[in-house]
Amino acid sequence: MERENNPSSNNANEVFIEHAFNAPVELVFRAFTDPAYLERWYAPNGCNISYKFIDVTVGGRFHSCISDPKFGDCWCVGVYKEIVKNKKISYDISIADELGNLTDPATAGMDPDWPMTTRVDILFREENGKTHVTLHQSVLEKIAKRTGAHPSWIQMLRRLENILVIK
Repeated sequence: MERENNPSSNNANEVFIEHAFNAPVELVFRAFTDPAYLERWYAPNGCNISYKFIDVTVGGRFHSCISDPKFGDCWCVGVYKEIVKNKKISYDISIADELGNLTDPATAGMDPDWPMTTRVDILFREENGKTHVTLHQSVLEKIAKRTGAHPSWIQMLRRLENILVIK
């Protein structure tokens, strides 16, 4: 189950979600870094993700597309900023076009208040046989909820949980 918002954070109005998985940290971390796993869960319900490329290393880049049968394709590019095995993943993500060119969110048909680039920090902590994942995205939570990004994160984390249970 998720816990949202972090009133003790300096970024209290930004997206903050914590989710506990009944799986070892090594497996959960792998699910966030292995493209084969990511393609199985890293998209909201009813959507699929594909990668033109992904390099999960510090400085590595990705170019992805989440295909939504209702709203169409959403292309993104990103750069991994920090990766500490079983502890932390940090990356910047930006709206792009199919060729990987940065695109203004409004031009891409998104909410004009959505930032051009956001930082996503994911922390992993194992405790009592569970892995606690804390996700922070540098976008105001009210914008993320309005655009559907916030509920999409929750859907994706639940999809991952189901995959890890089946495994």
